[in-house]
Amino acid sequence: MFILVGATSFFLHQFLLTDNNLEFNELLQKAYIFHFVFSLSLIIAFHLLSKREKFFTQLGFIYMGLLVFKIVAYTALCYPQLMGDQYLPRFYRASLLIPVFVFLALEVFFVSKIMQRR
Repeated sequence: MFILVGATSFFLHQFLLTDNNLEFNELLQKAYIFHFVFSLSLIIAFHLLSKREKFFTQLGFIYMGLLVFKIVAYTALCYPQLMGDQYLPRFYRASLLIPVFVFLALEVFFVSKIMQRR
């Protein structure tokens, strides 16, 4: 389900943009790959940590810290495009936030499922 939603979102996002700006398409692909890898590893780590009682009680705090780290890492990855050092229209700059929200929703869904199981 995770791969299906991520891939569908990426291809739909590219299709709806209908712009052949190769530089932006590469940036968009990097953004989706970054969020996919980070979110998937976060979910796997939470699944493993939830089995240990010592960590289970702290999973909410760990998630909040990792969420801040993810936003900082993504901003560092796309800093020139997001902060205006390289010219990118505001529409495209805002479009780079779509993967953030797609994978954030997936993370919250799966993390809540993991925490409800116990």
